Amino acid sequence: MRRILFAIAPFVATTLAAQQPALVGMWEISYSAGARIENGFATEVRGTGVLMVTSQGDSLMATLVPNAIGDTPARPPAHMAAKTVKSGPVTFIAHSKAKLNFNGVEEEKTATSTWVLEARGDSLTGTVTRSIEGMEDSAQPPKPVSGTRKAS
Repeated sequence: MRRILFAIAPFVATTLAAQQPALVGMWEISYSAGARIENGFATEVRGTGVLMVTSQGDSLMATLVPNAIGDTPARPPAHMAAKTVKSGPVTFIAHSKAKLNFNGVEEEKTATSTWVLEARGDSLTGTVTRSIEGMEDSAQPPKPVSGTRKAS
């Protein structure tokens, strides 16, 4: 009986691993972290960080831990969720606070980030689009996201 149980265990582990969505894991990513607008000219701000994706039931949960950009402190982790799909891109939605500075007057607004991500082996590609409440007419086109699977 013991031999049968030991023979089944590797098969079950392999089957469960094969059922995990391709995005599950830890990724080092590069993405558009926003824009800096000075004198009417927008400059894209690129960010890097670690994206951790887990599977929970029929959902994927992700946490982005951003690295600091320049001399500004690192932003807090962003949490997002998506429905699990069998193949192809997955759409995650995240809500956060955005600080806007207009001529020295600072405002805080809600920002919605839509991440469309796809994993192929150890490579991640996709886009991120952001909108800020009250500024829907200034939406930017999707910006590229790329990443590589981080060894555990």
